[in-house]
Amino acid sequence: MVRKESVAPLAGHAAERGLARLMMRLPATRATIRAAAADDPDLRELCGAYGEACTVLDRMRRDASADPAIVAEYEIICREIEAEVMQTLLGDR
Repeated sequence: MVRKESVAPLAGHAAERGLARLMMRLPATRATIRAAAADDPDLRELCGAYGEACTVLDRMRRDASADPAIVAEYEIICREIEAEVMQTLLGDR
């Protein structure tokens, strides 16, 4: 039980970071994404995944010894999540 309590806030923080980053990355959707994330647990999960992926990507970009192939893979992951968020917002699931 202690483990669940310690993990939940971290997931929430990743979702908040991801939401903030998505709103910066997709400015035309700011109001829509904020409202949708409040009501859609799947979208909140995508925001969390995006927040985590961006955090890892930022860390690797600062690390001169990071494998460029893995950096490129995380860039693709971030773009794919952005596309999935757009599909969710447009209702094309």
